[in-house]
Amino acid sequence: MLPVLRRHARTVGSWVLAGAVLIGAISGPVLATPRSADAAPSAEVGGDADVELVVSPRQPVIAAADDEVEFGLLIRNATTAELPAGTVTLAIGSGRVTDVASLDAEPTAAGIRFAEAEVGPTASGAEQTATVTVPRADVPIDPGAAPGAYLIGATLEFAEEPQPGFAVFGSEPSDEPANVPPSVSSTTAVVWRGAGAQSIPVSVIVPFVLPSDIRTLPTRGQLEELAPGWDRLLTAARAHEATLAIDPRIVAGIRAYGDEAPRNAQLLLSRLETTPLPSFLLQFADADPSAQAALGFTTLLEPTNLDFVSRFGSFGGGSDGTGGTADAADAESAAGSDAATGADAETGGGSGTGQGSASRGDSASGTDAEAADSGSADSESADTGSDADGAAEPEAEPLPTLADLLAWPQQDAARAWPADGLADPALLPLLEREGIDDLVLSSNGADLTGGPRAALGGTTVTVTDSALDDAARTALEAATETERAGGVAQLAAQLAVDAQGGSDGVVIALDRGAVGDAADPAALLEQLEAFEWSTPTTLAEQRTGTVELRESGPLPDRLELLRSASNREGSVNELGAVLTHPEYLSGYQRTRLLELFSTRYAGDAQAFAKIAADYRKRDAELLSGVQAISTEHIQLVGSSSRVPVQLRNALPFDAVVSVDVDPASAALSVEERRFADVVVPAETTERVLVPVRSRVSSGESGLVISVSDAAAQTTVFTGTLSITIRSSIETIIFWALGGLAVLLLVFGSVRSVRRRRGRGAGGGLSAEAREDQPPAM
Repeated sequence: MLPVLRRHARTVGSWVLAGAVLIGAISGPVLATPRSADAAPSAEVGGDADVELVVSPRQPVIAAADDEVEFGLLIRNATTAELPAGTVTLAIGSGRVTDVASLDAEPTAAGIRFAEAEVGPTASGAEQTATVTVPRADVPIDPGAAPGAYLIGATLEFAEEPQPGFAVFGSEPSDEPANVPPSVSSTTAVVWRGAGAQSIPVSVIVPFVLPSDIRTLPTRGQLEELAPGWDRLLTAARAHEATLAIDPRIVAGIRAYGDEAPRNAQLLLSRLETTPLPSFLLQFADADPSAQAALGFTTLLEPTNLDFVSRFGSFGGGSDGTGGTADAADAESAAGSDAATGADAETGGGSGTGQGSASRGDSASGTDAEAADSGSADSESADTGSDADGAAEPEAEPLPTLADLLAWPQQDAARAWPADGLADPALLPLLEREGIDDLVLSSNGADLTGGPRAALGGTTVTVTDSALDDAARTALEAATETERAGGVAQLAAQLAVDAQGGSDGVVIALDRGAVGDAADPAALLEQLEAFEWSTPTTLAEQRTGTVELRESGPLPDRLELLRSASNREGSVNELGAVLTHPEYLSGYQRTRLLELFSTRYAGDAQAFAKIAADYRKRDAELLSGVQAISTEHIQLVGSSSRVPVQLRNALPFDAVVSVDVDPASAALSVEERRFADVVVPAETTERVLVPVRSRVSSGESGLVISVSDAAAQTTVFTGTLSITIRSSIETIIFWALGGLAVLLLVFGSVRSVRRRRGRGAGGGLSAEAREDQPPAM
């Protein structure tokens, strides 16, 4: 931690800091310039990224009545050498920021220093944080100063020249020396007394998406865990009159379990269905429509079926026919408002879920429909359960159709929202064919004049502010509290500058990946609501302007990986012929593919390459299907035997196969060549015993194994099981055992004869000789 702050006397000579204090200070990660389509958000640090300084106010707004102001500091050392101790100096810009560009640019005017503090050494590969508390009277903003945003600069100067060491990438040092400058700078912003009398219309698009570790659909346990957070997010979104962008997997995932869905998830779905907020469905799994257009798809991808999940549901009468449950709707009506229902969902969901799960006895038995490649340590996976593991039998009651699971008549318009708000040139014709006439883009991918809503041919375009989007992303997903606070400060400052500049209005789109993985995204909306210069506005109420698209689109490397994955889908689906329910595999594989197209992977090429590699590995496992495996060379030592054939099912669902066995040569004869209706449970091994007779005493041969579907129409595997014939060994063993028995008999007979002879010889001795014999022991 930092030592006690040294305050400076308020004299002109001590307040004035040469421009060099802030020259070289560039934006930290909370003030990063908007990232390009092929770059992840990164911190900009003066001189070198191997040593990073971040500064941010704990509260983005300084009120006149505040007694003190707190600033958070973060020093991150990404080198192999320890950073020496030093001094951090805080300075404020000489005037109010009047345009948004100045928030990201280096200050050119002289700054006024108002605080400094000593910091200790920073260990290699480590970071240290601190809080600097400054009395309000020491912050050089006159009480009568104009409200608005002010830049704050922080500079770290080392007490001695730091050792450069080597840069550290991840956990491994590189071979390149780190370039550690003698000082490191960063900037942030604070808002002094709001924005005056001005305000700005602000619309927010709030995504409801699944976390990144759920690769297909959520389990019941995951729904129960996620529902309270979604409920809080919905309450915060309603207070801000936000527009909801909903991943259909949430809606379908709750409906797919029917009466077996957790109680709090049912209540959440009821709230979503009845909320007055405008909403629209994202593409399933938030797939990127721009990538599909760039690949030349003539239609957007959509799921084929979700029966592999709904087989675990119960639809015996509690359903109201629209996906929600009747008792959930009744609870919504009884609550009287969204807020009241949300409270019910949080406090009453647990008991209802427990009762529903207990009725089936498999709430934690691994029968929920989560994909095996979800990455979640405690995911309950359908891949590891069989069709007969206690789940509802599909024949017992009809499963809901895909249309029933995905129906969402509440959406105000059919919208497309490509990754990073960037549209491939082929996207608009594709959307026109799909009947989608509303598009959400980022200002990185469009030139906007006037309000954030505009018409582009027959398509209505909503343009979000990329700088505000980036600041919100930082506030949601940054690793430390200091960085997250910096994101909030950037939001507050830019909105204040926009309001004072007479902006026509802005739209903020919360990052879908960041919201999905954030601990409490509702907190950011609550902070936005506290900005008095921000006026909550619906998208429909925003002013209109004119827009022109920029040439942009997905990264080429990402497109090639997606193309390869799409081409493998048909090969995987062909293996469904051996399953009890072939449609399960096609629905499962399409859901996986749609998730691979997710917009959350669009911005980081390196991370997506790893995701695609894991996807390809899983495809390879699925493509192995059901096949015969041999762990060792088999020897046939008798004239007849039952040879075990191991069948391995790599698919996540039960298979029913027909196994044909033929001898590889005339040296073997197979008495029973077909084994019909062999059930191989999901991801397990089943053994088939094949009666085999040898026709020769020794030699090499084998069994040709063919695995096909139950109707023997589609062959999925053909292979040869090698067998070494050693039937003469059986005769040799019998002769050896017989000879051993004879030897034992002869040995026993000889020994008995010798004993009798010995006793007879002892009986013929004289009395004197017998007296000389020693007594028996």
